Amino acid sequence: MTRIPPTTGIWATLKVPNYWRYVVGNGLSLIGTWMQRIAVGWLTWELTRSPTWLGIIAMADFFPVVFMGPLGGVLADRYSRIKVMVWSQVAAAGFAMTLFGLAASGALNEWHLAILTFLTGISLGLNQASRLALAPSLVPRELLTTAIAINSMVFNGARFVGPMISTAVISLWSIDFSFLINAVSYTALIVALLSLKIERRARHGADAEARSIMDEIGEGFSFMRNHAPIRLVIIIMTMAALCLRPVVDLLPGLTSDVYGKGADEFAILTASFGIGAILGGFWMARRGGIEDQPVIALLGVIGSAAAGIGLVATTSYAIALPFTVAAGFGMVASGIGMQSTLQFVTPAAMRGRVLSLYGVIHIGGAGLGAFILGLIAEVIGLRAPIVIAAILGAVIWYGVWRRRRVIVDSLKEVTGA
Repeated sequence: MTRIPPTTGIWATLKVPNYWRYVVGNGLSLIGTWMQRIAVGWLTWELTRSPTWLGIIAMADFFPVVFMGPLGGVLADRYSRIKVMVWSQVAAAGFAMTLFGLAASGALNEWHLAILTFLTGISLGLNQASRLALAPSLVPRELLTTAIAINSMVFNGARFVGPMISTAVISLWSIDFSFLINAVSYTALIVALLSLKIERRARHGADAEARSIMDEIGEGFSFMRNHAPIRLVIIIMTMAALCLRPVVDLLPGLTSDVYGKGADEFAILTASFGIGAILGGFWMARRGGIEDQPVIALLGVIGSAAAGIGLVATTSYAIALPFTVAAGFGMVASGIGMQSTLQFVTPAAMRGRVLSLYGVIHIGGAGLGAFILGLIAEVIGLRAPIVIAAILGAVIWYGVWRRRRVIVDSLKEVTGA
């Protein structure tokens, strides 16, 4: 297999017509998505002044994504992934326009926000598996890891750009326009998707008519359970989501209770994590590679565990900052490595269902982990639960690390290395 030099891998990926059209459209759409999330959160607080309602809106955002993921995986494997994505974007744009109309007319209330956020979550939950499974159709196999890394950089970049634009829009015009801009931003991705020229997959929807959707979901779980390399990747993914990634959600408490700082320092700490994430994405995009992705992912996981322990081993804010950067770097590098590994070792006919589980774990795992660690922290403080979770994660990591050859050998089989 051709090895793309690190210095040219990023440019080679961006020069692929299908990929650059997709990444531009996706980037613009993600900026709009983050603008809307900021607007929804701010409006929820203005309307209710209730932390409970903030929790309800957060649940409405990620709950449907988690539980619609398996169905989205079946749709991605049965039908055209581009069509699934286009219709999902059209639906989400319609919900954004509804929010704009309600807000502009002064009729918007917290129930509208919750219901429309929930409906948006359903549409994007159905879309997620198709989005993840589309990547191998956009670039040659030797550029897939770089493409996944660039996608990660675009996502993390949008997390910063979107809120900044939303803040400017709120200051200069009205918060209503964040919803309008988001609705328009979906158009960029829709146009990009419709312009893609990719080989049509053999559709097995007709063969699947005799099987129910639940049968196909069950088939996907059975396949993952019996495929040792995929099973090991999912185990380490789940551990990282539950035990390591929650530290990001607990940063407000760490900033206040451990480092004795305020909102400005929390913002800097969060930005430091983002800087580490972008650096991790850039490093993975530049190095590319296929066969060593499982090892890179596992090293990133244990590095994240060490960074998490470092964060709570000190009460010095200045010392904590580089550990936050390291945590962001390790989490993104490991996430890219794990997704790349799954993309390579999963047969095309199963890719949607396998990657739907990746998305469910990635989105829901950290939220569940933060909830559990938060409950424990109410009793024994923030530092101990983070250390305990990191140590438990390291034990699970070691078990997978000892079996890493199973994953590496599977990659060699499918790549012919």
